[in-house]
Amino acid sequence: MSIIKKTVNFLTSKKFLINVIGIILFWVVLVWAVLNYFKSFSRFEEELVVPSLLENNINDVPLLLSNSSLRYEVIDSVYNPNLVEGTIIFQDPMPTDSNGLFVKSDRLIKLRVSKRTRLVEVPLLTSKSRRFAEAALASRGLRSKITFVPSREDQGSVIQQLHKGQPVTPGLKLPINTQIELVIGEKSSNEMTLIPDLVGLTINEAELRLSATNMLRLFAVCGDCQNLQDSLSARIANQSPEAIDSAQISAGSTITVFARARDLD
Repeated sequence: MSIIKKTVNFLTSKKFLINVIGIILFWVVLVWAVLNYFKSFSRFEEELVVPSLLENNINDVPLLLSNSSLRYEVIDSVYNPNLVEGTIIFQDPMPTDSNGLFVKSDRLIKLRVSKRTRLVEVPLLTSKSRRFAEAALASRGLRSKITFVPSREDQGSVIQQLHKGQPVTPGLKLPINTQIELVIGEKSSNEMTLIPDLVGLTINEAELRLSATNMLRLFAVCGDCQNLQDSLSARIANQSPEAIDSAQISAGSTITVFARARDLD
């Protein structure tokens, strides 16, 4: 039997045809299964409309998305005093009616909202001129309030800066439009005032007593103060000048106090 006849007989045999049909069916089933899997996995035919959330308030978003399977996240806030706090000014992806694009379920919508406050660092202005201090505060969106106190030193300069009666500390950040009180020294008169007895008071209590009259200034020294808590609890052991027999001092003068963080013996 020739090779050609054997080949023809093999290709037309029942066994060969069954194998060919089996292989074809296998690949058809495999391709069909893979296509259906990817179609299901990618949700090929699913198209959800992205609603417009722009100009709505962030507090209303849960209700606006309550009938959809979309999620949202606030990624940033931008200072804008002309908008209500929390107004949505940007979304990604954009609304379907603006770009014609659809999304799948569980898609995350990223939002950017407005805010009406912005924190700025308060500059330290002690010993700076009044004009410079006012300009420095205004450049950062802060307001200034001027208070004059008698002083033989630092005339026309900032002696102290306060926020709600408390000294401004380094690195303090406050909302813009906050008012900072600038205590400015001015030429003192020949007015005399009694030297107050500050021994036994805390440094904070002494500052409050002197600030009530704006006649004298306080300079505190605490050798064993290691942290803020020590400074708050430290009590004055002695002072210079001392309060002896109704002694007086020129208005605007400085009283130096020496405090201890631990109880006095």
